[in-house]
Amino acid sequence: MFRDIEIERFRGIKHSKIEGLKQINLFFGKNNCGKSSLLDAIFLISGVSNPKLPLNINLLRNYRKLEASDMTLDFYSLDVTHSISIKATNHETRELQISVFESSSSKIDLLGDENNIASTDSNAHYGLVLKSKIGDEVYEASIILSHSGQNELEQRVKLDSRYKEKITCRYLNPKYDFYTSIEGLVDVIKNKDEKFIIDALRMIEPQLKDFVLSQNEVLVDIGLSQRIPINMMGDGARKILSILTTLYECKNGIVLIDGISNGFHFSVMSGLWKAVIFAARKNNVQIFATTHDIDSIKGLRDAAIGEKEVAQDAACFKLLSTPDSELKAYHYSLDSIDYSLNQEIEVR
Repeated sequence: MFRDIEIERFRGIKHSKIEGLKQINLFFGKNNCGKSSLLDAIFLISGVSNPKLPLNINLLRNYRKLEASDMTLDFYSLDVTHSISIKATNHETRELQISVFESSSSKIDLLGDENNIASTDSNAHYGLVLKSKIGDEVYEASIILSHSGQNELEQRVKLDSRYKEKITCRYLNPKYDFYTSIEGLVDVIKNKDEKFIIDALRMIEPQLKDFVLSQNEVLVDIGLSQRIPINMMGDGARKILSILTTLYECKNGIVLIDGISNGFHFSVMSGLWKAVIFAARKNNVQIFATTHDIDSIKGLRDAAIGEKEVAQDAACFKLLSTPDSELKAYHYSLDSIDYSLNQEIEVR
């Protein structure tokens, strides 16, 4: 699990260093203070061997253009003369540097050694180069884009065959389709943990009796003459099932949840956090979640009341962007959050 992370020149973040990360981490702050960019950076450092990740995170924002100028969007002040740098520490230190590649020469060695393919296309080639260091080992991967004669976009990906990513990381974005992880749900059933899923879903639909998995579809019994697909229920039920099954799918990994309280009534937040904490602890998953809703902060606090180990394994961080674009993170233990809320100190 990551204990700290340092980010330089990524999106609107000129510099940020966050220490004291726990198993359960909730980041809060004003709109556009850098919460989503922080999750994006954690996603990138969790997948240093995948050169498509910097482009894929933009898809989460429904941005699908891949022109040469779009390669600059993740760089601070759109300045590609300085690389993006992300560093995180768990049992070892991992570092990632991202830089832009661009060339319009008529012959280009796309992949960088004598065994790789050269192009004689006179069109411009551009892309990203990812240099990473895991412990003492250094790796390099890249994605090169170009337009063919039919103006179709072509991608060439170079992976470093010496390294295969060891961290499993899943990113749940507010715009995601609340998909149910079938792999995770099968694991729930195998471990006889259906009751905790049912109890969580009952926060949304009190009439729910149980659920079954049939041909990769989740069917729920809510007292009607037949079971109905969970997709016919509201977003709240589908989002709960999506989060919890993802935590089971992502054993010993990381789950990122942007806007964890989106779509939920304040009254279910404590129960939601209890279910999330149960699944995270059972599957050894580290969680990074964001919110700008104080009810989510209160929900995490309430879920930890009387649970000493949970309180020790959870933390809240208030994010603040300074005028010189440094992202500051102010650490609150759950005890200090509780004190701040009781004293009506502003934490948002």
